[in-house]
Amino acid sequence: MLPLMIPLQRRLEIEQEAGRFSVFTRLEGCVAVAALSKVAPGVGRAEVEGQPLSRWEAVEFRGVTLIFLPMLEAVRQRDRRYRVTLRGFRTPGGAPYPPCRFRVYVPAKRRRDPAREEADARTLEAAREGMVLLVNRAEALPLAPRTTLNCLGTAQHIWRTSVAGAARINPRWRPDFFDAVEDHSRFRVNEALREHYRAVWRDAPPPEPLLEQAAANGGPALVFIGRHGGEMLDSRDIPGEYRLSGEELALLRAARERFEKVVVILNTGGPVEMTWLREIPVDAVVFTGFAGMLSAWALVELLDGRTNPSGHLPDTWPWRYGDNPVSRNYPVRGADDPFLHEDAIGVRVVYQEDVYLGYRYFDTFHVPVAFPFGHGLSYTVFEMYASRPVLRGETIEVAVKVINTGKVPGKAVAQVYAAPPAGGQERPARVLAGFEKTALLAPGEAQTLSVVLRLEDLATFDEAAGSWVLEAGDYDFQVGESLGALTSCGVLSMEGRVLRRVKRLSAPMEPFHRLTRAAPEMEGAGSAIVPLGSHIDRPAAGSSEAPMPRATPRSPGEPMSWPEVLRDPSKLSEFVSGLSLLDLCRLNVCAGARWFPWQDGMAGYTPRLGRYGLPSFCASDANSGLNLARPNIGFPTSSVVAASFNRELARQVGQEVAREAGEYGVHLVLAPGMNLHRSPLCGRHAEYFSEDPLLTGEMAGCHGRGLTEGGVLCCYKHMFCNNAELGRLGSHSIVSERALRELYFRAFEIAFRVQKPGSVMTSYNALNGLYPGENPALLRDLLREEWGFEGFAMSDWSSTRTVSAVSMINAGLSWITPGGPKWVWRVWRAARRGEIRRETLERNVTWLLRAFAGGKQKTERSN
Repeated sequence: MLPLMIPLQRRLEIEQEAGRFSVFTRLEGCVAVAALSKVAPGVGRAEVEGQPLSRWEAVEFRGVTLIFLPMLEAVRQRDRRYRVTLRGFRTPGGAPYPPCRFRVYVPAKRRRDPAREEADARTLEAAREGMVLLVNRAEALPLAPRTTLNCLGTAQHIWRTSVAGAARINPRWRPDFFDAVEDHSRFRVNEALREHYRAVWRDAPPPEPLLEQAAANGGPALVFIGRHGGEMLDSRDIPGEYRLSGEELALLRAARERFEKVVVILNTGGPVEMTWLREIPVDAVVFTGFAGMLSAWALVELLDGRTNPSGHLPDTWPWRYGDNPVSRNYPVRGADDPFLHEDAIGVRVVYQEDVYLGYRYFDTFHVPVAFPFGHGLSYTVFEMYASRPVLRGETIEVAVKVINTGKVPGKAVAQVYAAPPAGGQERPARVLAGFEKTALLAPGEAQTLSVVLRLEDLATFDEAAGSWVLEAGDYDFQVGESLGALTSCGVLSMEGRVLRRVKRLSAPMEPFHRLTRAAPEMEGAGSAIVPLGSHIDRPAAGSSEAPMPRATPRSPGEPMSWPEVLRDPSKLSEFVSGLSLLDLCRLNVCAGARWFPWQDGMAGYTPRLGRYGLPSFCASDANSGLNLARPNIGFPTSSVVAASFNRELARQVGQEVAREAGEYGVHLVLAPGMNLHRSPLCGRHAEYFSEDPLLTGEMAGCHGRGLTEGGVLCCYKHMFCNNAELGRLGSHSIVSERALRELYFRAFEIAFRVQKPGSVMTSYNALNGLYPGENPALLRDLLREEWGFEGFAMSDWSSTRTVSAVSMINAGLSWITPGGPKWVWRVWRAARRGEIRRETLERNVTWLLRAFAGGKQKTERSN
């Protein structure tokens, strides 16, 4: 008999009656059930109140099988318990599991809190500005207010507002699409179609009589296409995931044949394959992204015209995944393998596309795309008139006059691109150099935007010289509303010069093919799945060692108290020198996490040292809201915020999250996540900002500024190249130094330019032979000496599965997560053996406490 697991659901909405399964977590529209040992694939069935569920999914996770049940297929009432039965499951060896029965409580819907209306209004505004109108033929949208909506597809019943995993939100209330129609619009819905898809739970076209009746009654067809996303949920380029399924395509064809107007709602975290648009010319396509707790309200406002869409794509949308060169060197699990255990494999990935990431490739190599970077339509028309670029010292200014020449108010985004001179180093055809967004402009109203470009954002990195170079020649500056609609505003002829020299670091240890105009084809296998631990060829011994810090004089007599440090921060070194070796080890290791049902959901915390008056500092996952047990704010994901191209909005998102973090006792939020969108298959695509380093860095930095102004520490993550979830603990990224500098490091560097964070988190994956958490060249030379970082660095949770805690501490990591007593004693024993010097622990703890002392003082001032 298998032992039982502890349910990890925070709210005790789950009653486990008997058997071998228990509820692990709850997703939107689903309940996930876990078994302690693996089950054979393709066997078993699930029932709710005796009704078989037509679809469920089993995935392996750390030696456990999770059964994802689409509960909404069976749920008709809320605030009641449903009996779930699992039958016919077998072990991989063929041994049967006995039937398992348990109850799931489906709570009543949460309702709005009048005291939080101002905060809720910010989430709604963020959703409004981040949704993107992709297609709008013959002004199909907006719809008349009293229109009847014929909703097709199961995704209408699973309204996705955020991602799973670390960046999930737990909002105070979250209206779904039908709540929004009923409470926030004058639309009506075809109830027969709504109930049909709730009953059958398939995306196939409804029965012919039902379809004909709906078409005869009038109103547009709204075809809902949804996809999940989140941590450890990478997609595959197969039907039903990145591609549309056969049923979804049949549904689109049936809608096009029967209805006069067809509107597609893409409730997905990122791009999907778009070749169907050539065959099925629908009238409108709206990309909602995962737009937070009030995204359904924002959508109905967009559909009826109360909101004029102003979002622009932060990524290129190719026609098909294979058009992207990354598709030849991105790790993907097998078509028959639902999940690859992250402890069992390593993934070796060669970044052969080099500097040609996203639009840099499609634009330079003239590859047709479905929607270019920056694309986004409006219900009005804007005209832009740009002045000639003016060089002012280390910046270039372009004045862009924007006029609303249409009939309704709207906002526009002025995007400025730079085409570098030919010759010298091979470079992308154009790069985003600056952007600004207008206020809401009435018809006929104009606004002049000052777009300031930095010369350093026009530079290229010379690997041989280790320098950022502004190449000599003519730079053509182009302005427009997207990369696909640009007009030249002038050419500046500039002299070549070295802007700055930097230390060369993290160069690849082996040559590999790099995509160029002369050699545009990828060579060989760009990625490979290999046994964990055997795939990293490390640099020569000693190259990763950090110089030992100087010893700090020990403080004699009674130890200093923490309140004394807060009154006089110059005494921090004296305070740290008075800590015992064990206390230093305790502070250099996270004290654990509080994820269990009876706890508050904190991701980690420092130990409380009562002898010194040192309190415990708490950290929460909080990309778009606090991932805590207590309901709170729920903003759009970072990719939707990036689509707004609105820096001030990003800052306000950070401020509001920080405000609630302070209320709930959170000192550090593990956000923003800002890895580049290397592939749309990455499960954390929605959690990150963009494929472009400038847009990512600016928006992430503004988010971080808002958090900092709100009195909490922010954490930039994951450094660096955390671009896939598959086998993430053992992934090895092999990247050229130039691509690192111009893309993957660059996004973080720009964010540092906007707002220096209180902390950074290293990535799971190795980078050119070393894991970032054990690489002092990154932690010291890049972060501290070059970028001026003064906070503390931490590992990603459970990085110790593949990286030595001793090596990470010696390299300069101040916090080993999730830690706990076991790791404290391991570190303490290593220190007693001389593997870690006391001076090293003091240095790391000083960085840690300096950051929290600063955050504490800011919180007290704000209060």
